[in-house]
Amino acid sequence: MYEKLDRSGGRVVGYQVRDELSEEDVEAMLQDIEETIHEEGSARVLVYMPTVPVPDLDALDEDIGFWLHHGDDLEKYAVVGDNRLLEWVTDLEDRVTDVDLEYFGAADLDDAWEWLREDETA
Repeated sequence: MYEKLDRSGGRVVGYQVRDELSEEDVEAMLQDIEETIHEEGSARVLVYMPTVPVPDLDALDEDIGFWLHHGDDLEKYAVVGDNRLLEWVTDLEDRVTDVDLEYFGAADLDDAWEWLREDETA
């Protein structure tokens, strides 16, 4: 299950993800990000995970396909949560993609929004 966060605006979009993440949920989120890219030219994304969601395998396939197709359109990607696995995966993805990925603890949610909005007019 996911919810688009109210602080989203312009090319900065944020989502809260929890529990189980279906293929339909992932498709809807990715379509929303795609619309942002179409309207704004690029996107900066925040994903807040108070708990680690369990995606189904088809959802993972959708996510990987999106990254392969739109990796150049994502400027920044903030992952927010309190889980060492999320932190480790974010660090690994940051090393293997051109997207600027950053992990923030749940208490640093406001800092993650600020980081996404840095140099927004550039």
